[in-house]
Amino acid sequence: MRKILIIGFLFLFLFSGQVLAEPIAKHLIDAEPGEALLLDAGKWFQAHPIEKGLIRYETVFKSPRIQVSFIRLKGAPLGRHIHTQVDELVYVYKGRGELYLNGKWVPVKAGDFHTCPRGVAHSTRTVGDEEIWLMCFFTEPLPPGGDRAMID
Repeated sequence: MRKILIIGFLFLFLFSGQVLAEPIAKHLIDAEPGEALLLDAGKWFQAHPIEKGLIRYETVFKSPRIQVSFIRLKGAPLGRHIHTQVDELVYVYKGRGELYLNGKWVPVKAGDFHTCPRGVAHSTRTVGDEEIWLMCFFTEPLPPGGDRAMID
């Protein structure tokens, strides 16, 4: 009995690394991309400049449960709006600007984190010529065409 336990533990020890290193539930993967990511946000923003206009908006991760988008904004505001279906969480990665929160414009800077439940008016604008880099998290993916209802 003791030999069987020792052989069993050795077998488990020697082969568990390979078993545990493999994806356990491939049938559950429904995200784009369908693998884990480690993004250097600073390098990503540097490699994705604003090419036309005043904004660069790209989704970097999307699943049926969440959408992560990076935004570079310069000059014009996004426009006051509400989301009709999703909550939005915004992390200011770099720069400074102003957010429209609870009926007034408030200053924001790198490191600030903003939460906005669906149905609450909000907006972002830059200050002067400075860009603001935002990491936006939506509590589920935005529907085709978005869910923004513009206020102005």
